[in-house]
Amino acid sequence: MKLPKPTTFRLARALEAAGYISKDPLTLRYQIGSSFEHIALNGLRNSAAHGSRRRLMSDLAERLEARVNLVVLRSGNLSFVQWVESTAPLRINISGDMPMPVHCSASGKLLLAFGPPELTEAFLRRAPFERYTKNTLTTATRFVRHLEEIRHRGYSIDDQELILGVNCLAVPVMNNAGQVVAGLAVMAPVTSLPLVRLKRHLPEIQAAAALISAELKQSEKLQPRKRRGRGPALGKPKSASPLEKKGRPKGAGG
Repeated sequence: MKLPKPTTFRLARALEAAGYISKDPLTLRYQIGSSFEHIALNGLRNSAAHGSRRRLMSDLAERLEARVNLVVLRSGNLSFVQWVESTAPLRINISGDMPMPVHCSASGKLLLAFGPPELTEAFLRRAPFERYTKNTLTTATRFVRHLEEIRHRGYSIDDQELILGVNCLAVPVMNNAGQVVAGLAVMAPVTSLPLVRLKRHLPEIQAAAALISAELKQSEKLQPRKRRGRGPALGKPKSASPLEKKGRPKGAGG
């Protein structure tokens, strides 16, 4: 920004106090803070593509008779961007503000597998992880192998690791840079949609994720680019009026 260091430091401290940036306790480098993430999440929830995303997710939920979630990682935790309830009589009741553990949810494992290595390394330092069911992965060694499997096959599963009797399958949603920024997940009771049958719908789920990714990429392209130079955006520079000219001191120049 070409600002003096004292000015930059004061701005950084003000942004840190407001929660828009935070300082990593290990590297002492600044990173995005929770307030900024909150604004970004609300922007994604209320973007122009909200209606189109909901239509895609509703169609998928109706065809599969399952709950469909669009999930992102926020401050190392899962946050629901959007969700559509199942149309089946037997459904999963999860509120949008319910905290979801990363290590035993399909979306959480997916976003860790395709996220930056430093995020995965920081998460692995929390091991051993809390056990929710007999299928929950609790050790760092097994979890690392599981993440490698997710990267290899391109999708993630939750085989009753969070809730007994509930399975889930998640696929990546990407931005223009090819980064995985969200997970599209289908969640259903094993009695109505067991994991074997759920995997058969993988092409449909991936097709819906591809359409959401395309809309996200299109919205990124439509964002205004930074204008070069300091002149006006359109037209020629405005010439001074006779009154303005008259009021100028001699030798002031044009």
